[in-house]
Amino acid sequence: MGYYSTLYLDCTIKDVEKLKGFLAEIKLKIASDIAEDWEQELDLLYLDEDNNLACDDYYAKWYSDEKWIAKIAPFISEGEIEFIGEDSERWGYLIEKGNAYFAIYEKSKGEQLTE
Repeated sequence: MGYYSTLYLDCTIKDVEKLKGFLAEIKLKIASDIAEDWEQELDLLYLDEDNNLACDDYYAKWYSDEKWIAKIAPFISEGEIEFIGEDSERWGYLIEKGNAYFAIYEKSKGEQLTE
């Protein structure tokens, strides 16, 4: 059973070459059919032409996000990775100085709307 959600990425990469190498290792494992489940999900990610973290399929079933986010966090200086589920549930992670943290989403009343 799966849960479709949309992935949002906003990360500043601190070590582009090392992250490229790590992602290349994952691709080799997948090609050799020895990849773990979390590595299959991570294979959807890549660095675009501006070295921003991007994804092949932003709307997918994400089962192992905690695992692969912890693995890529050391390559990221700061950022946010967020998921919004098909039922609008929201969860995510903040990354600071190569460490990943669970994001806490709170609703609070803002400024009053006026006509």
